[in-house]
Amino acid sequence: MKKILFHSLTIPPDNVSTGMLVAEIADGFKELGVDVEILASSPQYNIENSKNLTSDKYYTSSYKDINITHISSASRSFNKVTRFFQWIMFHYQTIKFLSKNKKNYSHIFIFSYPPTMNLVVIYIKKFLKIKVTYSCWELYPEIANKTLKTNSGILFYIFKKIDTYAMKLADNLVVNSSELKAFLINNRGLIDKDIKSIYHFSPYEISNENPNLDKKTILYAGNMGKPQNIKRFIDTFNSIEEKNWKLKFFGAGEEFDSIKDLESDQLNVFEHLPRNELYDKTKEIPVGLISLDKEITVEGFPGKTFDYLSMNKILLCFANSDSAVSKFIEKYELGFTIDPYDETSMKKIFDKLNDQSLLLKYQKNINNLNKNILNKSKVVEDYYSLI
Repeated sequence: MKKILFHSLTIPPDNVSTGMLVAEIADGFKELGVDVEILASSPQYNIENSKNLTSDKYYTSSYKDINITHISSASRSFNKVTRFFQWIMFHYQTIKFLSKNKKNYSHIFIFSYPPTMNLVVIYIKKFLKIKVTYSCWELYPEIANKTLKTNSGILFYIFKKIDTYAMKLADNLVVNSSELKAFLINNRGLIDKDIKSIYHFSPYEISNENPNLDKKTILYAGNMGKPQNIKRFIDTFNSIEEKNWKLKFFGAGEEFDSIKDLESDQLNVFEHLPRNELYDKTKEIPVGLISLDKEITVEGFPGKTFDYLSMNKILLCFANSDSAVSKFIEKYELGFTIDPYDETSMKKIFDKLNDQSLLLKYQKNINNLNKNILNKSKVVEDYYSLI
């Protein structure tokens, strides 16, 4: 009997929400009786937890009795060029492993980070002839083009062509919002493709406690790169001279050092923490910040959205009002959206943040959403239907 393989860059023991999400979906498959394995990198962040004590290219571990094959890799670099070559080496070792073990698998689920994961989709379909489900969480060509302001140069054109080709080749294509599905149909020419939209869920346990609505602090936890537009949020926050609220930011990324330099009496910046430590330190903070470059609309939907919700935090979205995450917040009434280039917008929202009755309403909506919609069993069921 052939197995199902889940392929992702990160996976436990890396305590990264994207990798944890993949592992939990795989666990859901196992609970349904599916013989499932995982192929992933060695830890990219929690390198001290790596069990590879040799120079072997591959080693094994497990997560909830699911076998994981790790591809030995260097820890994540925040240098763009170095990181690109890390991805390519990871894909090279992936292709070697899959070519050797292709008879073991009937279906491979591929999750779209890093951006070059589309190359693996193409190789599997064209050369190994194995069924592929491609779960695409972000449109990296468009994000790079917008945040780096490349004006649709030749590299962007090629990157987008490769990405679209991989999507067309995949047996199943999954995205994480209906807005992204519509974008692919209208802008990537995937008119005839059956695209399935599946929301994420937080891979962590939903908190039984609600944060303290009297605590005037905003949390940011996640990547600190150009697409996250964190420095713009801080500049706008400082410009309105808001004195009542404080900011606590945790993370890592190419802009971490420059953000750390902006620390003040109202802003504290800390390095990335494992999720359990982060929760213990921030469980009373009532508001979670989602920040995106204004040019990004449907191309990216931050996974931290669902992590904040699992901690019952009200969402403060610093992004384009037409973005998928803003529409999601508006649809379920989970918090507020601030226009990144409108100081008056931020002033108005901070006035609303002082309205206890409004915060309580949003908190109740979040509790209901966690209970009825954003749950593991529903997402697993949707993915399982693709086998």
